[in-house]
Amino acid sequence: MRLILGIILLAAILFTGCNGTPTNVNSNANGNANNALSIKPPQAIKPVDVPDPKFKPCNRYFPLVPGSIAKYVINYSSGIVGDLTVVVDAADEDGRRVFTQRSQLVDRSGGMQITQSTVRRFVCDGDRVQILSEKTESNIGGQQSSADFEYRENSLAMTDPKSILTKGATWTHAFHTVLHSPGQAPARSDQPTIIAFEVLGPQDVTTTVGTFKAVTILRKVGENTVLDYYAPGLGLVKRQAKEGTSWELKEYSGLKPLD
Repeated sequence: MRLILGIILLAAILFTGCNGTPTNVNSNANGNANNALSIKPPQAIKPVDVPDPKFKPCNRYFPLVPGSIAKYVINYSSGIVGDLTVVVDAADEDGRRVFTQRSQLVDRSGGMQITQSTVRRFVCDGDRVQILSEKTESNIGGQQSSADFEYRENSLAMTDPKSILTKGATWTHAFHTVLHSPGQAPARSDQPTIIAFEVLGPQDVTTTVGTFKAVTILRKVGENTVLDYYAPGLGLVKRQAKEGTSWELKEYSGLKPLD
């Protein structure tokens, strides 16, 4: 149960925040590397629509572009390697434009045979991006479970571009986690996870798809930290967690780097 919760909470470090769980998960994953199960990889996700070249996202550092695709390689400190695909769609709900971001994580290196899908919903608040909801479904060595992340009202996924370019700018958001496991009652966290963000300043970042003038944003939960590098027009291009996990953008479509 604790292991499943730990894997599901990877969503917190991968997409929203960070906690100490990934270190323990990676240790357990290494221990199971020789007991990998044969699990058929899921069908690759695709956006519903094709990108509109005239579409202008509300936030250039968090570009929610319908029809776009971004692919990352994730290297965990344990040695496990994962492939992450992120696609974006949009629809009108109750008079406002809601952007749905679907993510699919697949363990390519064996180990625990992890597949994980996440659905996040956003709206634009002027040139800021608010997150409305998040749900993660996981298959870990054949064991299925899911989690809902209940965000407080007006939670910012990304602040406005002016603040992003201001060194020292800060914001926070918080969520409760509700874990769903087969045959068990839902388990809701007693205390919210609070994520603190701080802009550290500009930095040139090199990836396999190019070098970009990015902005570094520190995400922190307690003593656990993640450095995110956001490039205008592309969004997240690189990530480095204190415990050793790293991300790198390896492919994209429907997105365009901006000066």
